[in-house]
Amino acid sequence: MNIDDLKSGWQNTGHGPFSEKELAMMTRVRNHPSLRKLRIKLMTEIVALTALLFLFYDGFDGAQKPLAVNILLIASIVLYIVNNALSYFHIQNPLVSGNIREAVARQARSLKMLAVLSLSSSVVYAAALLFFLTYQTAFDQRKYIILSALIVTFLLLFYYSWISWQRKIAHFRQLEADF
Repeated sequence: MNIDDLKSGWQNTGHGPFSEKELAMMTRVRNHPSLRKLRIKLMTEIVALTALLFLFYDGFDGAQKPLAVNILLIASIVLYIVNNALSYFHIQNPLVSGNIREAVARQARSLKMLAVLSLSSSVVYAAALLFFLTYQTAFDQRKYIILSALIVTFLLLFYYSWISWQRKIAHFRQLEADF
């Protein structure tokens, strides 16, 4: 194959140039696959936690627990959902300035703050859930094993979440260093 055949083959590949509208749709932050995954995770959590809110009173004996314990659980779930929704909207609509390096640095700082808030709201939610589930419970060996398993599960989930946030922050710090 000679160079002229290669050039003509290259020029004839694919479609013609994209329109400005198609390019704008392709480059929108909202269309990013990572945001799609976050949106699915957020919607799944909202549905599951809303179902928990509707079922906890009857299904988990919320009627036998004091009002303060019920309010603590509800407030922690609402805090968790609101924090995740605000974090998603903040990530979906990044602040863009003229200087790309400053924008990336600002995004890394905001991700660090979001990580702290997200992990804090997760700890509050998990503690309130454990408090709700264990309030006025007579513990025996089997229940201590179940409680230990729940605590270990929560710790593993916190660790995974922390690692995930650190990976995202490191990505933006690397982008900043590359500029």
